[in-house]
Amino acid sequence: MSEHDEHPHPVGDDPAWSESYYFNFVDPDTKIGMFTRMGFRANDGWADGLHVVYLGGDRIAFTYARRKIDKTDQDLTVGGLSLKMNAAHKNWQIAYDGPAQDIADGAILVTPSKERPEGWFTPATLKMQIDFETLTAPHYAGSGRTGHFEQTGRATGQIEIGGDVFDVSGYGVRDKSWGPRSWTAREMGGNTKSPAAATEPSPFVTWFSINFGDTAAIGCSCFLTDGVMRGEGWIHKHGKLEDLNDIVIESTYQPTGILHETLRMTAVTAAGEKIVIDGNVLTICPTKIPMKNGATFVNEGLAEFTMGDLKGHGIAEYWHMVTR
Repeated sequence: MSEHDEHPHPVGDDPAWSESYYFNFVDPDTKIGMFTRMGFRANDGWADGLHVVYLGGDRIAFTYARRKIDKTDQDLTVGGLSLKMNAAHKNWQIAYDGPAQDIADGAILVTPSKERPEGWFTPATLKMQIDFETLTAPHYAGSGRTGHFEQTGRATGQIEIGGDVFDVSGYGVRDKSWGPRSWTAREMGGNTKSPAAATEPSPFVTWFSINFGDTAAIGCSCFLTDGVMRGEGWIHKHGKLEDLNDIVIESTYQPTGILHETLRMTAVTAAGEKIVIDGNVLTICPTKIPMKNGATFVNEGLAEFTMGDLKGHGIAEYWHMVTR
């Protein structure tokens, strides 16, 4: 754990160098949630901010912005989105004040824009102030010149859009990554064959952040290897943080397309305890990253989870490569 890792790192020579700041949370009572990712691609000369709020049911508020940067730019502001560190590894503030697409059903974002019906979103102004107080020390999956850590926390604040005001209190996960970052199946690891069309669900990466209140939390990344989604991560339970190993993910999908509906996660803790978690997606927000020969869809599902007698919420993120 290093306070230095909370600040921008020296930019590497790799053209795909990236540094990113990510936060999410879900209010377990209202099912209102959020995920935010601010990324800096210094060698490409731009920073971007993706900010999505789950507003209950299928409704979401979607925002995205990009601005030009140089290699010395350390301003954590993109468009209406701003991040502020109050205390390293302990407290951050996430704020948004600007335009948004108020979308009645977030799943529409998987449909090509030319095929979406008229009025598929309502222009709106989104205002949000969230305080993110961490509950654990960070769990590192890498450090040094290329690194990644995650830590769980509690989020409180207020969201306002279209005349609706929501006071929120929930749990979530934040992460920080730095180093070369690609968005393709070939360079993300694992042994995978990409689907030829968006009608065949075959994710090459899945990522999960799950909070069972302040009792337990889980974070993990999995990759498609020889036809099975496998990975590793961490679990924080009853004040103890340990590795989570031998993770296997099984999923079901909507009848057509690449949107996931349910999942089962099996894993083993470092102490040898077997873990079984069932998840059910409540709201989904597909995000599209254009590629030379198609696109990568990162489908962000706000989900309910059960682990034994514990019930929780979080994000189930599935990556699909769609080729032309």
